[in-house]
Amino acid sequence: MLSQRPSLTPGRFLLLLLSGALVLLVALSTQATIMQRLEIEELTRLSTDVFHGQVMATETRWNAERTRIYTAVRLRINETFKGAAQRQETVTVVQLGGEKDGRRLDYAGRPEFTAGESIVLFTTRTRRNELTVVALKQGKWQVAGNEAVRDFTGLTIVERASAGKRLQPVAIKPERLTLDELRTRINRAR
Repeated sequence: MLSQRPSLTPGRFLLLLLSGALVLLVALSTQATIMQRLEIEELTRLSTDVFHGQVMATETRWNAERTRIYTAVRLRINETFKGAAQRQETVTVVQLGGEKDGRRLDYAGRPEFTAGESIVLFTTRTRRNELTVVALKQGKWQVAGNEAVRDFTGLTIVERASAGKRLQPVAIKPERLTLDELRTRINRAR
């Protein structure tokens, strides 16, 4: 008995190829960085410097070997919650990632900065004594008026693992607090 299989015509081959490309595109576009959610108190303990400031400018640059791109963010300090920075002082925070000379280095959950935005940053010092944001986007809060908002887009947040339990993603929405509430929780955790 002969089996009849549909032949792979050029049209079917193209349809199969396009379907595969679509599946790959969807898979790549849904990538996210997986992290446990850090409470404000944990972010504070992990940070050497926590402050509210205004982004003055950003600048991207290559490392010496031209293998990595970094973004340097200059901020003017409005208020320091932890650390030695003084009001009106300018500090620079350096983050891996950015775009330079037509090349882009990016990863899910990377905090991005815009000149003029008001933010609270949880930062730590690197081996080179540069400030960098703690816990990717979790360490950046946007401030509008007296409200601070933490955005989790690009991050897959998981529950803390207990013995014998697998990590499970949790649905999480942007976290909103008044600036006074945020300040109080940071001060309690210092």
